Amino acid sequence: MELAAGGLGATSRSSQRVRRLGAALLILLMAAAVGGCGGSEKPTGTAGAPATTAAPASTAATATTSEPVVLADGRHPVYVKTVDPDRPTITFDLIQFFTGEAATKAAAEDGQESPPPNDYYIRNVNSRLRTLPVAADAPITANTLTAQSSGSATKNVPLTLEELAGYFPASGADPFWITVDGGQVTRIAQQYLP
Repeated sequence: MELAAGGLGATSRSSQRVRRLGAALLILLMAAAVGGCGGSEKPTGTAGAPATTAAPASTAATATTSEPVVLADGRHPVYVKTVDPDRPTITFDLIQFFTGEAATKAAAEDGQESPPPNDYYIRNVNSRLRTLPVAADAPITANTLTAQSSGSATKNVPLTLEELAGYFPASGADPFWITVDGGQVTRIAQQYLP
């Protein structure tokens, strides 16, 4: 009987160890999946300025307010959906913008042409719309939206929020980069795409 009880205890300990290892592996895989959604290694933005990619921001409340965070401070690629100069706000769909090797890797992960044409790849993991206020002094530039009036799709044309609103809703418009500081948009710049 002692041998059977000892054998049963060893089997139980072995089963527990297997379950713990399985749980640890599952946690590790989930952490790797979440960490892999972050962004690119060497993206570049408009006019050679460093660019970032963005994953959907956390909706956790900040320590100073009970309001959820719409989008963390920083520079983010978005599809602008609507512009309301009277409020003044923009509503947008947050995306991920990859260039170079990161674009090749992201496109391959998504089962798309890899390397992608023109060395960029846009990932849109959801269509959640977010709305943020726009600072009164926020610089705004567009290029492909203003190509007919400027004569060039690559020329960055300064606009007011009211002028930008005149172009929306615009189906198929190139993405924009917005800079967020303290819960408001402080810069809006259209990304030129060839």
